[in-house]
Amino acid sequence: MTRILTIIALLFATPVGADDKPLYSVQHDIIYGSGIVDATTNEPRRRPMRMDAYLPEVTDNEDAAYPAIIMAFGGAYHRGGKRDYRFTEDGAQDSSMADYCRALAARKIACFSIDYRLTQDDAAFPKKINRQDLMPKKLLNSPLVTGRVELVRRRMGLPPLDDKSREQLWNATFAAVEDMQNALGFVRANAARFNINGGKIALGGFSAGAMTAINLAYGVYADVAAVVSLSGTNWGYNLNKTLKADAPPLLLFAGQWDLPGIRTGSGMLAQLFDGKNIPHEQAWVPGFGHFYPMQAPSLSARFEKSAVIERMERFLHENFTP
Repeated sequence: MTRILTIIALLFATPVGADDKPLYSVQHDIIYGSGIVDATTNEPRRRPMRMDAYLPEVTDNEDAAYPAIIMAFGGAYHRGGKRDYRFTEDGAQDSSMADYCRALAARKIACFSIDYRLTQDDAAFPKKINRQDLMPKKLLNSPLVTGRVELVRRRMGLPPLDDKSREQLWNATFAAVEDMQNALGFVRANAARFNINGGKIALGGFSAGAMTAINLAYGVYADVAAVVSLSGTNWGYNLNKTLKADAPPLLLFAGQWDLPGIRTGSGMLAQLFDGKNIPHEQAWVPGFGHFYPMQAPSLSARFEKSAVIERMERFLHENFTP
């Protein structure tokens, strides 16, 4: 089944035009900024942060700048990558950030897949963050919060979390937000270079990447058009304190058998958005857990069915329109 899903993903992920030419171009490893790593050593340093840009090809009858989305991969703040990094679990394989970007660029939405600092990079905690707006750090001592992280660490051959690695995980949560914020600023400043509309940029990602997008949009108040969360939830910023009534719309996906924290957290996010009358959509992916391909069918709260990528595209285009 995994092999079949992979073949389907590849077929859908590389759309071509009538003349068999790609509908987009790709620019790899663009440096969008830098971040401090090895922060607790005697030799902290700045590491260049990179992104891949998937840009719709301009046709002869088009002169308008395209909307865009900045995407971040998942991996419990420990693993993952901005290109064709896929996870396989419970007989299912998800789509990579590159898969999503290829599909969106072919649908006239520019997509930027970003790198960001992970726990093992030993990032510095961003100085500009108001710690009063954050969830309690002591939650990292709860197995209910860190259970998935511990599983990932075992699979990676890393020791269980201790005081030092918990601190590194905490710092990585917010270093990722800082990195995505820098990516947003870079993309907006280079809108003409990428032929995009700087006023029509969304954020998105999978799992930890989705949490990063949520933190940036609703904790840091980034000026974006919308947010797409693929099996993400609220972690880091305390949205009970920071969420504003004029916040951008949110699209929430979760697998039917997703991680308990994702299912519960998504429901709590939806209630929080309901309470402030902020536009949002919920969709679940039947038959899948935390990992699912973008061609998988999703069901809305009204039982309307469409593929994950199609729902995502529709949501973005609706919210790119003033």
